[in-house]
Amino acid sequence: MKAGIYIAIALLLGALLGNLLLADPGYVAVRFAGHLIEMTAITCALLLIAAYFAVRLIIRTFNARRLWKQSQSERRNERARRSLARALLELAQGQWETAETTVTRHVRDAEHPIAHYLVAARAAELQGSVQRHDEWLARALETPAQSHAPALIMQAELLMKHKQWEAARTTLEQIETRDEQNAYVLLLLARIYRQTGEWQKLQTLEPRLRATRGIETAVADATVAQIYLDRLKAAGIAADSNALRSAWKDMPSSLCKRPDIVVAYARAAIACGESDIAEKQLRELLNAQWDEAAVYAYGELETSDPLQTLERAESWLPSHAEDAVLLLTCARLSVRAELYGKARSYLETSIAIRPRLEAYQLLADLMEQLGDRDRALNALSDALTFALGSRSKLPTIRQRRWLERRQGERRR
Repeated sequence: MKAGIYIAIALLLGALLGNLLLADPGYVAVRFAGHLIEMTAITCALLLIAAYFAVRLIIRTFNARRLWKQSQSERRNERARRSLARALLELAQGQWETAETTVTRHVRDAEHPIAHYLVAARAAELQGSVQRHDEWLARALETPAQSHAPALIMQAELLMKHKQWEAARTTLEQIETRDEQNAYVLLLLARIYRQTGEWQKLQTLEPRLRATRGIETAVADATVAQIYLDRLKAAGIAADSNALRSAWKDMPSSLCKRPDIVVAYARAAIACGESDIAEKQLRELLNAQWDEAAVYAYGELETSDPLQTLERAESWLPSHAEDAVLLLTCARLSVRAELYGKARSYLETSIAIRPRLEAYQLLADLMEQLGDRDRALNALSDALTFALGSRSKLPTIRQRRWLERRQGERRR
């Protein structure tokens, strides 16, 4: 449509120009080297147009070889781009061997060969070939590129997958030494420091996690919280009171009131034999906000005054009478206070509200020690039924039916 309009306008302008030139064709005189060249304006215009195209042709002839090489290079680059796109589709479809062959077929013609080698390395890894994966990564690192961070990150991920933490850390620190800011590298380093227990390096990394673009505040907060959770758990496993106090002292004030942090600290304190400190922290947390994990941990306390601990737990019952976890906690504390009848009552009420295997097990153990084996066996049977989700439909055994019938005859 547009081409037709342009042709019509050109014809109209040509017709107008022709009418003007027929009336007066114009006159052009050029003196050159003692010669006078005379011609009409139309002839001069045609000569100028012919000269323009002649110059264009000469320039194009001289540049023909370069233009041909450029077009061939563009064609090869386009072929490499298509092979990369096809390999990515094959990789997504699970055709890993085919993808590896496709992506490396035209890698020499690729504009960014490192991308082809990385895809080939991923395809080799998915096939379980560590040797080929390493070979492709080595080629990627040898290829000139603006940044080798993608290849180093992939190498570090594989090392972390095989729990080679030191080698992975060394690989990622190569990126750090090149001053290449990468948010994902910082997160991987934080994970490695957590696994190796290098808390000081983690704390040093914290400001960078918060300042680096690409890392959300929630992710940074979760990473920092996990740092201190791991420290608390490690202190509890080692039963190291000094390490526990050091971790709690270093804790940022923003984390000291988080329920998961307080529960981890309380459990670590219990493991270190400091149940009174754990009781205080859990009680303050539960008075401020109700948390089921904290209530459950409160039942694990072995304080110097179990009766007082039980009374504090029972003080929450009026406002949380239907809380099965709180009833289970009261039952555990009642056992430690040697109030076995109260413990049984709490356990049966807790099971009636929300059955839990821990409650069934505690009730069975309590009944066994009190000498009520039938009730203990019933509790274990109920626990098994709860765990399986249904009771087995076993028909009555013939001998038992015969005994029941004989007992009925004797009664008559």
